[in-house]
This record gives sequence, C-alpha cells and structure tokens, in this order.
Amino acid sequence: MGGFVVGSSEIVPKAQINYLCSNGFAVVIPNYRLAPQTTGKDALFDAEEAYDWATTSLPSLLEKDHGIYLDTSRIVAMGHSSGGAIAMHLGSCKPLKAVTAFSTSLYTADVVAAKKKLDFPPFNHLPDFHPTEADWEIIAPKGIQLSEAPLAAPGTIPPPRNKWQLHLIKYSELLPAVMPDGDYAAIDPMTRVSAQWPPTMIVQGGADAVPGSTPVDVQRAEREMREAGVKEVELVMVPGEAHVWDLPPTVGTSDLGPKWQAVVKGLDWLRSHV
Repeated sequence: MGGFVVGSSEIVPKAQINYLCSNGFAVVIPNYRLAPQTTGKDALFDAEEAYDWATTSLPSLLEKDHGIYLDTSRIVAMGHSSGGAIAMHLGSCKPLKAVTAFSTSLYTADVVAAKKKLDFPPFNHLPDFHPTEADWEIIAPKGIQLSEAPLAAPGTIPPPRNKWQLHLIKYSELLPAVMPDGDYAAIDPMTRVSAQWPPTMIVQGGADAVPGSTPVDVQRAEREMREAGVKEVELVMVPGEAHVWDLPPTVGTSDLGPKWQAVVKGLDWLRSHV
C-alpha cells in the first residue's frame, strides 16, 4: 500500500505512524519549508514535489534496498491542522484514493477578513511575545531553511518559535505572516473543491476555537463538498476537544479512549479506500 502524511516527523504522533505501518502502509512524511522564511504557496509546492518523489523514485528504492513493493496506484493522504489543509489540497490535484484531515484549517480568506483579537480562552491567557534579535535567530535563522519545528513538550517552556506563532494566532496575524502577498485563497483547498475530489474525512474537535477550524467551519466544508458532488464525505466531531487534540503522545499509547478511537476512525477511513 501507499501512504502520505503531511507534516513534520517530530509532530505526527508515533502511535498513528505505527498504526498505519502495522496495517501495510508505507508512511512518507515531507518536512515542507516553513514561514516566515517562505510562504504557504511554497509549502503546497513542497508537498506536491514530495508526492511526485514518493510515486516515482521511492518505489524503486524500497524494492532495491529492502525488497518492499510499493503500489503507487493506492496512495492516500492525511495531516493535522495546516497539514490537514495541505492533504486536502493534494486531493484536489493528485490522484489520491482518500484523504483524512485532523483539525484542518480552512477558509483562510474569510479568517483574514474577520481579523480580530481572540479575546477568549485559551488565547486571551497567552502572554504577548515580541521577539528579540536572539529569538529571530531561532525563528528564522540566517542561511538555514527551517522545515521542522517541534512543539514544546507538555510542562516545558515553549521555544521562541512557538511563542511567536501563538502571539500571531492571538492577534489574527498568522495568515498575513504566511502569505504576505495577500493571496489567501491560494492556500485554501475549499477554493478548488470539485466532484473529482477523493473520499474525504474531517476529524475535528467539537470545542476547536481556532478561526477556520471551528465546528461551524468544518460543517460548512462538509456541506460545500457534498454540494460540489464529492462522492464520499464524512465529518467526525470529537466532543469537547480543542485544536490538535490528537497530538499528545498519550493518545494511542496510555490513552486508548474516545480520542484514540476517533483517530482510528480517521485512519481506518484511509485503510478502507486502498
């Protein structure tokens, strides 16, 4: 089988990778270039190039070096948050068998148009952060293109990049930082939705308050995909859970409850279509 997970190898939960591998998938995780050194359009380009490499160069490498046969006619994609939107983007332009998007972020143009400070928990509890020169050396180091930036471990002090991102989200300034040319529609897969899209599942926290990722946003996406003629669309709401609820390392290891079962539902969606 084939698999394609959009994100960073330090962020995609190992429990999810292990589940896919134990069910016959070869998991490819492209570390696309990150803002502010580059733009959201470049991230989409990197994901497309990684898909092309995985379907042309990777099969012969796996067969030659490991004796593993990769069926490139059975490729699926999944991702988390912005990675979920990129997975849906790949569904709009590549011959995927299915897509699962966890905590996906959509409707970027609408989010920017409604720009306002997020004055509600947890965002209003976040301290403001104004990077120093030393902080900028970590956020956007000179001469090095970042393509991997792990989240802070629970109970630890977030690194400058995390603080910078959270500050931008709090003040609704993240998208302008990612797309300085203002072409926000270019990174929103919903601007390209069509009947040719592959079967798509969105698994979203029922308490997600991130603009573009709220229950209202994903319900709108489900409706618009159905209206566009996408043959299979499913929306799974995880009650009471916030953005990227499935990323903690306990989910799928010590915690096998409702959150992990929702993850399994999303992964089994991919299994059922290859």
